Amino acid sequence: MNIPSQTALILGGAGFIGSALVERFVREQWNVVVIDGFCERTSARHENLRGLENVTLIAEKVENVANLDEYLSASDIIVDCMAWTAHRLALYEPHYDVALNQLSHLHIATALKKHAGKRLIYLSSRGVYGNYVGGEITEETPLLPEDVQGVHKLAAECYYRIYAKLYKYSVVSLRFGNCFGERMPTHGEDIGLIGGFIRDVLEGRTIEIFGTHRSRPVVYVQDVVEYVWRIATQSQFDEPFTAFNVNGQNIPIHDIAQNIVDACGTGEVVVKPLPHEIQTIDIGSTPVNTDKIKSYTGFTPSDDWQEAMKRTVEYFSKHIA
Repeated sequence: MNIPSQTALILGGAGFIGSALVERFVREQWNVVVIDGFCERTSARHENLRGLENVTLIAEKVENVANLDEYLSASDIIVDCMAWTAHRLALYEPHYDVALNQLSHLHIATALKKHAGKRLIYLSSRGVYGNYVGGEITEETPLLPEDVQGVHKLAAECYYRIYAKLYKYSVVSLRFGNCFGERMPTHGEDIGLIGGFIRDVLEGRTIEIFGTHRSRPVVYVQDVVEYVWRIATQSQFDEPFTAFNVNGQNIPIHDIAQNIVDACGTGEVVVKPLPHEIQTIDIGSTPVNTDKIKSYTGFTPSDDWQEAMKRTVEYFSKHIA
């Protein structure tokens, strides 16, 4: 019998990406502690963790966990997945977004002052770059977010960069775009580009895409998990703060929509003019360079995103029905 000897602390671990990470660490024989406040309109669900062994769940917002220091001290790796991913809604509810995408991370960044040498992986966003126009986006590209969520994600990165250096712990920040896969939210408003497209088709609505020649970086959730796993199991991080771009494919939005229609076996795609609201927060179509993380981890995601999309559609079909 294998007895887990290492512990991962996963903040936001009951959500979409967080629970996929929990599953991977459990499979690798780690103990896992999940702290998740199950905030409304996030992807956190108790059923996401059902059947997983060696998992301790603290169903509290991280700011309310009285013995947080004990969990930080006992962890071999900390993964910060806490987030609200509703870009459009965040424009009109910035105070809710700042609580989930900025202040909760500041709480961890300062709580780690007693824990020099700890390692943390933060799930950031491609949105921190904003609408950069150039050949490609690298980790050295200027950070000029165009939407509220991008602003708060960048602020959280800055907190980690400042306090990691001050308190002598280490942070790796992973910047990625549209993540899709099993355990995505299937209900509620503003569930993301891909989730919204899939739900539209399954509920008999036409997919509406806005503007032409627009593309998006998309990454399958299990590829994000693989990157996190490989970074987490490195013996050490090289710097107090390191940022990596993480993206699978840069795909035209029309191709994404058409692939979803093909996977569902029904549906229609129509193109409409780009509304002012969306144009205001649009991040453009500049491709993202991921050479740095591929070199660091030795991992390159599969280019078979259509098969991953098919599995995602099957997941939606079960949960919407």
